[in-house]
Amino acid sequence: MPEDKKRDPMPPPDATPEEIGEFWDTHDLADYWDETEEVEFQVNLKSEQNQTLSDKKKSDLNTTTDDETRPALGLVTDLVSESVLPAPIRRNAFKAFDRLCSALIDVPVGALERRSAEKRAESEARIKIRDEITTQITQQIQVDPEYAVRAGHKFAEKIIREQLNLDEISVIAADELKNSGSDNPTNSDTEEPNKEQSADSTNQDVNSGEEKTISDVWLNIFETEARPQSTEEGRLLFGRVLAGEIRNPGSYSMRTIKTLGELDQDVAALFKKFCSACVVFGLPNSKHVLDARVPSLGGSPGSNALAKYGLSYEKLNLLNEYDLIISDYNSQYSYHFCKGYRDDQVFLPFQHQGKYWVLLFLPERENNSALMVSCVALSRVGKELFHIVDQDPIPEYTEALKKFFAEHKLQMGETPSLTPIFDALSK
Repeated sequence: MPEDKKRDPMPPPDATPEEIGEFWDTHDLADYWDETEEVEFQVNLKSEQNQTLSDKKKSDLNTTTDDETRPALGLVTDLVSESVLPAPIRRNAFKAFDRLCSALIDVPVGALERRSAEKRAESEARIKIRDEITTQITQQIQVDPEYAVRAGHKFAEKIIREQLNLDEISVIAADELKNSGSDNPTNSDTEEPNKEQSADSTNQDVNSGEEKTISDVWLNIFETEARPQSTEEGRLLFGRVLAGEIRNPGSYSMRTIKTLGELDQDVAALFKKFCSACVVFGLPNSKHVLDARVPSLGGSPGSNALAKYGLSYEKLNLLNEYDLIISDYNSQYSYHFCKGYRDDQVFLPFQHQGKYWVLLFLPERENNSALMVSCVALSRVGKELFHIVDQDPIPEYTEALKKFFAEHKLQMGETPSLTPIFDALSK
């Protein structure tokens, strides 16, 4: 703390346990170090009395979520201890889950026993140090020791709730990885992906021959932002991001993780609505978004041209504040390559509402002039998060989009998939 900044006084002797707990939740002990005394103590990590939480403490905690989550954690341990995934992805999965998930403390694999013992010892030592510090603080501020004990319980509850959040996120990520890997089994002899498997199953840069490793710094940021995610929707989004980063490290920037952690439910719902209206360009067998934007249908978003679809100017500003869309609401984009010629069946489709579309010439269209459309575009953060968001049907916007293109003598036609188009282009 800067010398010129006045620090808050510590809780008085008659403070309640809740007041003491709230104070130390928002203050750093280092700022009050001059009011503590040096002590010596011994830690016996082998003692059966040094338990993480006593039975009395455990009874005070809400164990319902833990009881529900614990069996599901078997999915995490199975994923890293069996050959469900290609070896490079499995190594990234182990690194991530070892950092985030409590399940790996008890992985029933002989090779992991030493690591399990280290994690248990580390946890027990931290609890012991915390208890000793609590005792010293109690003596310094001269309060009933029961206050400090109850404040410690409150702190322990917070830590456990956050760990349960991380465990649930890990389970979601493991389920995503298992589902994506089950359709593309590995070679049992080499533990490497079969050559026939699709690029989307691993998303690793096989052409460079370089195995990507999930970053320690990225995991630090992810853990910080994921811990408080107590809502089902928040944990789902973070679980999908974790799975994507394990498959292909570098898919999600640290800025994207921080933005995701800042989203409240209202902004997340608004972003979902925007993504549902997007016209998207991507590559086959990949979740990488080249471009995604919402056409303003000939109007101006600044004049609320998209308000009838739940995307008013005010709401667009909110998405821009969270760096989910770019600030130019009238950016121009060419849809020239989406158009199909009467004598050629090769198109570059776009994606909208989970389907692929092309623009077919109507008989009255006489030229192949460029089609520039004003749109509101996703930012880099928005594009990275696009594929983790479930889209809702918005038939009224889709119909308006078809009408807009029809005014330009083009018809939106649905096409089965993107891959055959690229196959045709490559011939």
